Parts: sequence; structure tokens; C-alpha cells
Amino acid sequence: MPGLASDEQIRLLQSRYDLTLPNDFRTYLQTVCPATDLWDVEDGNWWSFDRIKNIPDEYRYEISEPTVAAHASRYLFFMDYLIWSHAWAISCTDDENRGRVVFIGGMPDCFVADSFTDFVERYVKDWMSVWPARS
Repeated sequence: MPGLASDEQIRLLQSRYDLTLPNDFRTYLQTVCPATDLWDVEDGNWWSFDRIKNIPDEYRYEISEPTVAAHASRYLFFMDYLIWSHAWAISCTDDENRGRVVFIGGMPDCFVADSFTDFVERYVKDWMSVWPARS
């Protein structure tokens, strides 16, 4: 059963990090977010609502993407890969990156989707499409 986040839980999360969630991410949290961490067949781990944290609270390493590093407290992790080999976070900033999803731990860290909806649609279709481009 999904770990559906209540309006009050959403309010507390937004208040804790002084941000406003993008609409599609809020809808995900209120409708299908897992009650406990959920491993998928690609070794992605979709985090439960209670595990969602911002970059400074979760990640102790330097962020190589300058625009993300400048506003790290307003990016929320929602999923990792293979026991935190890499992870994805959504921008809850009020700038041009709002709603975009960033791949963290890939050296370099980089944006991989223009919205949470875009991320999910691409991940389901081809999970490697939300990884940094390989040269």
C-alpha cells in the first residue's frame, strides 16, 4: 500500500526545508509514494516519504553541479541506485531549475530530466535514459 503523504506531512516537509514542492512531485507523494523503501527490478530504490531529505541532510560530499550546489538545501532526494551508489533529487527552487531532476554521485552531477513526470516516464520506458550521458 502506498505511503500516502497527508497535507499536514507535506506542509511539515515544506516548512522543514523552507520550500514548496513542484506539483507533480506533491501528487506523487500523496498518491503513490511507497510506505517503505521500494526496490525495483533495475536496482532503483524509491524512498518512502519518511526518508525524503534534502541534499545537506543526506549527502556529505561536494556537489559538482554549481547551480545545484548553490541551492542544495532546496533539492530533495527521492530515489537511489544500488544502496546509494548514486541518487536522484528534485529541485524545489524558485528559479529556472524548479522541478528538474538531478543525478547525484555521478561525477559530474548533472540534470537528467526536466520534471518529475518526465523522469518517471523516461525511467519506466528506459531506466538508463535518466543517467548522465556516457561518451
